Amino acid sequence: MSGAHTLNAALSAAFLLLAPLAAQAQAPDYRLEVAPGAKEETVVSWARERCEEWDLPDAPLRAFRDDKGEVVAFASHYRSRPLIGADLSSVRKSCAVSFEAKNSADPSEFSDKSWIAATWTDDGRHVQALIHAEYHADKHPGACRFKEAMSCWYNVVTAARSSDGGRSFRTDEPRPLVAAPPYRQDVDQGRHRGFFNPSNIVQKDGAWYALIATTGGEGQKNGVCLFRSTDIKDPTTWRAFDGQDFTIPAVDPYRDDLSQARPCRPLKELPTTVGSVTRHEASGKWLALFHLGPDPRQNVVRGRVAYSWSDDLIHWSPLQTLLTQPTMWSKDCSDRLRYAYGAIADPQSRSRNFQTTGDTAYLFMTRMHVTGCKVGPDRDLVRLKLRFVKEDP
Repeated sequence: MSGAHTLNAALSAAFLLLAPLAAQAQAPDYRLEVAPGAKEETVVSWARERCEEWDLPDAPLRAFRDDKGEVVAFASHYRSRPLIGADLSSVRKSCAVSFEAKNSADPSEFSDKSWIAATWTDDGRHVQALIHAEYHADKHPGACRFKEAMSCWYNVVTAARSSDGGRSFRTDEPRPLVAAPPYRQDVDQGRHRGFFNPSNIVQKDGAWYALIATTGGEGQKNGVCLFRSTDIKDPTTWRAFDGQDFTIPAVDPYRDDLSQARPCRPLKELPTTVGSVTRHEASGKWLALFHLGPDPRQNVVRGRVAYSWSDDLIHWSPLQTLLTQPTMWSKDCSDRLRYAYGAIADPQSRSRNFQTTGDTAYLFMTRMHVTGCKVGPDRDLVRLKLRFVKEDP
């Protein structure tokens, strides 16, 4: 997922071209801010706890409570290892691998490099996952016309499942698709292509939802699309929003008739991949969180964390800034640290899947150590306490 900085820029530009989906959502009478006196806390230290050099937090935190009462979380690289603890405040790295793709050179297998990007469980034992699946054609001889990684990167979202509380995941073959571009990996090479970085899964009114970003192409607009499943245990039930309803199934570009592919409708106000979606219990509204790059319009030089509110997951309020910080898109070589992959979770949430927050929660992030203006594997999972403050009428 380390190439998400290019996706951020592409999606932000694309939204300038989108017609309004509908009226903007209104923010509630609450603001989100860093709690007074809050200090950044290290949850997992790469220097002390890594299982190998590239064992690092490379995706937003996803967590649930298992059937034994323990918390299981993921925020890993393509060799997915769980974090396990008595609660969300005390999770520790396990070196056991829960899921890993096959490094397959065959793009139709959707199993080159994969990340556990979202999880959901009803009972703590049977866990459903959305998988961010990358195909790096530059690593497979003859698969790409270019040598540069971003020009050869092709991405889909697949699904996997666990029957042991997330300690191991398996998937069907061929791998079931949740979101995929309407073309194969050798089409439109020269740019970052496909569907990427699902948000966490949330449940609303008897269905399950996730926000998934796309760089578009071949009739699909850039943006962030909303997906819904009516049966979380069946990955074939995921449908994308078409602007009116959830009618668009994934089409397998290697097995299906591509003339049946239809584009999803990107949602207004969501500028790039969504780090997390949570429901604030006091206001009853959904909160989406973003890590963003430099923005001259906001007088933000190196990056910021921002958020947006929604009543229905479709209509979102204009972005508000939570904090400014050097993010992974910063070009400032004086940076000692940069941050990415923000996600909000409340350790006291009454939801097994941490989809709700009270008036305090934590911002979990990847902290990247910068050396010589470059970011390597030295990255920690950290957290910062937040609070929701009711505005005066």
